[in-house]
Amino acid sequence: MLTFVAESVMAHFGADLFAVFEEHPGKTALVCPEKGALSRATCGTALKSVISRIVALDIAPGARIAIISSDPLHATIGLLASFHNHVAAPLNPEYTTEEFLFYLRDLKPGLVLLGEGASAGARAAAEQCGIPNLTITDDVFTTTESGFTLPQPSQPSSPALVLHTSGTTARPKLVELTQANLAASCLNIAQSLKLTENDVSLCAMPLFHVHGLMANLCAALLAGGSVVLAGKFQPEQFVDCLEKYSPSWYSAVPTIHIALIDYLEAREAPPQHNLRLIRSSSAPLPPSVITRLEKHFSAPVIEAYGMTEAAHQIASNPLPPERRKPGTVGLATGSDIRILDDAGAPLSPEIEGNVVICGGAVTEGYVENPEANSEAFREGFFWTGDLGRMDGDGYLTLTGRSKEIVNRGGHKISPREIDEALFDIQGVSDAIAFAQPHQTLGEDLVAAVVPATGADLKPEDIRSMLFERLADYKVPSQIVVVERIPVGATGKRQRLQTYDALKRHFTTSFRAPGNAVELIVCEFTAEVLGLEQVGLDDNFFNCGGNSILGLSLAVSLSELLGCHIPPTAVFRHPTPAALASFAHELLSADDLDRLETAVDALAAPI
Repeated sequence: MLTFVAESVMAHFGADLFAVFEEHPGKTALVCPEKGALSRATCGTALKSVISRIVALDIAPGARIAIISSDPLHATIGLLASFHNHVAAPLNPEYTTEEFLFYLRDLKPGLVLLGEGASAGARAAAEQCGIPNLTITDDVFTTTESGFTLPQPSQPSSPALVLHTSGTTARPKLVELTQANLAASCLNIAQSLKLTENDVSLCAMPLFHVHGLMANLCAALLAGGSVVLAGKFQPEQFVDCLEKYSPSWYSAVPTIHIALIDYLEAREAPPQHNLRLIRSSSAPLPPSVITRLEKHFSAPVIEAYGMTEAAHQIASNPLPPERRKPGTVGLATGSDIRILDDAGAPLSPEIEGNVVICGGAVTEGYVENPEANSEAFREGFFWTGDLGRMDGDGYLTLTGRSKEIVNRGGHKISPREIDEALFDIQGVSDAIAFAQPHQTLGEDLVAAVVPATGADLKPEDIRSMLFERLADYKVPSQIVVVERIPVGATGKRQRLQTYDALKRHFTTSFRAPGNAVELIVCEFTAEVLGLEQVGLDDNFFNCGGNSILGLSLAVSLSELLGCHIPPTAVFRHPTPAALASFAHELLSADDLDRLETAVDALAAPI
C-alpha cells in the first residue's frame, strides 16, 4: 500500500518522509552493509539530531546546504535532514579542491555538511569559501538535543533540492526542485513500479545525481519500503547484497547493468536473489543487454526516461502483464509529453520531433539563467533537448539528443542508432558512436567498442558488418577497440566529451608501405589530401578526406593500378592498408609483377 497523500494535494517531501518514519517505527528503513539494519525510529533520531545541530549553527531556513560524503549512510542522513526546511545540494565527494571551489562558489550554501572521512579537498574548499561546516558521525543515530522541537517544515512550493546539470557543452546549469516536485516524482516512480512497504531497493547509484536520489532512495522510502545502501558500484559487493539482503528491485544506468551482466556471465553459478524487477534509466539500454539480464534473473527489465529538470522520471514502460515495448521508454508517468516541430506545432504519431513536457515534477526554471530559461521553457512546456516520436498507443521512442546529432557533411546521423547496430554484433560488450571534429566535413562519425571476454574483434571486421546493417554514410569512418567507454561521475555517458577522452586512440604511428600497391596507395592518398606522407594505418577521413576527395582518389588509383576502384571502396576501406588489400584482390599476378617492376624502376638511381 502506498503511503503518499492524494495526488491532487500539494505534497511536501520532507514532511511526508517524517510521517512515514513515525509510522511503524520498528520497521527497517535503511540497511548499510557495514552497520546493519537501521529502523525508522533510529533514522528519525538521526534526522532530528542533524537538524538540531543545523539550527544551533543559526543556519537560516531555506538556505542551501552542500552535502559532501563518500559514506552513503552519512550522505543519506545529511540529504534527508536538509529536506526538512532547507535546500539540499549534494556534491560528488571525489571532486578536486578546485572543483569544490567552483561548485561551492556557484551554490553559495549557508553550510557544508561533511560525512565522516570527507576529503581534505572538501574541507579546504569550505574553509577557503568561508562557509561553516558540520561533520556527520555515527553519534547522530543515538543522540538528540534534549527538549529539541522540530522547526516548521518549509512550504510545498519552497525549494528542496538543487543540482547542477552535467555541463557537457558549456557551464553547468543550476536546477532547483521544490518539495512538491520531489513528492510528485516519488509518486510517479512508485506508482509505475507498484512499490509498496514490502519492497527493498538496492542502491548502488551515487547520491549526488537525480537518478540515485529519486528512484533508488526517495521513492523507495516514501512508498514505505527500505533501501540497501550498497555504496559505489562494485560487481562483487553488489551481488553479495543481492544474496544477503534479498532486495526486490534495483535501478541503475546502462554502464552498471553491462558491468554486472558481464561479471555474472563469467561466474560459474548464478546468484540467489529475490528481484521482482530491474529498472534502467538515464541512457538507452541496448536490447541485447535487456535480453541477457532477463535471462539471468528471470525478472523484467523496465526502461524509463528521466532527467534532472523533471526531478527524474518522465516516462516508463509498465510492469507485466501490461505491455512493454522494446526500444521505447514507455508511457508518460505523471507528465504531459508531446512531440512538437521546431516551430512548436504538434506532430502526428510516429513523426520524429522535439520532446516537450510539463507536470508537477518539472522545475519552474534554471537558477539565474534567463537565456537558458527562454530557450528551454516555451508556451508552458519544458523543451527537453531530446528528439523522439510517439506511437498511437502513447509509447515514446527517443531517437537522440538534438545537440548530439552528428552533421557529417550535411548528412544528419543519430549516434544512438549506430550504438544499437554495434550492440547487435556478436562479441561487442559495449559501444558508443560520437562526433569527431573534421576540417572539411565539419564533423565525422567515429565509434569505440569494448569486446566481450574472449572475443577477437577487429575494427575493419566490425565496419564490414555495419555496412550490412546501415546505409554507407551512417557507418563510422573509424572504430577503435578500447577497454572501457568513458563515463561521468554518475556513470552516465557524456557523448559530447567522448572524442576528447579517447582522442589518443585515433592517432597512429607511421607504418611504411611494404609493396608496390601499398606504396602507390599511400603516395596518392597523401597527394589528394595535400600531405607530405601518409602511413598504412592513417585513416583517410581522419586526415581530412571527404567524399569529393575520395572520388578523386578512386579515379587516380583506378588509372594507376589498372583496375576499377569504386569511390565506395575508399569509404569502406579508409586506410591505405585496407584499400591496398582491396585492390590487391582485383589484380592478377602479372599486374602485380608489372607494378613492382615499375616502382623499382622509379626508385632505381639514375
